Order: sequence, then C-alpha cells, then structure tokens
Amino acid sequence: MGEDDKWKYLMDVIGIIETVGIPVAVALGLGYALMYLIKFLTKDVTADIKNLYDITVKLIDSNREAKDEVKKTMTGVNTIKDIVLKLFKKEK
Repeated sequence: MGEDDKWKYLMDVIGIIETVGIPVAVALGLGYALMYLIKFLTKDVTADIKNLYDITVKLIDSNREAKDEVKKTMTGVNTIKDIVLKLFKKEK
C-alpha cells in the first residue's frame, strides 16, 4: 500500500465520519470487527464439527458390525446347543 493509498483510505474514513457521525462510524467499525471475529471462530468450529461427525459415523458403523458379529456368534452357539441337547436326549 503506497503513501497515496494510505491518505486516500484515511480521507475515505474521515468522509464516512463526517457523513454519518462518530457514533455511527464507530458502530459500523465494531460491527465489522464482530463479523470478522464470528467468521474466524465459526471456521474452526465448523471444522471440528465435521471431524466429530466423521468420528460418529465410524463409531455407528463399528457398532453395527459388532452387533452383526454377536448375532452370528449367538446363532452358532444356539446351533451347537441344539446339537448337544439332541445328542443327550438320544443317549438317555
């Protein structure tokens, strides 16, 4: 930014203050600063939420796989139990 650009920017700011008044110009400046702060904070929060969403999806998938494995195991255990019971009934 050259020296002339700085003076032009300063004159623009002074022109805004002369047009709308000091309280309104300060309110506009603080509004801009607040908007910048909110954007800065939500950018990080959005990334964290996306990361947590991905972790949640992986946990749900893992839980579903574990339930399927338990069902398969219980089916096998019940089949073996039925076979053992039939064998004991035949022996008696």
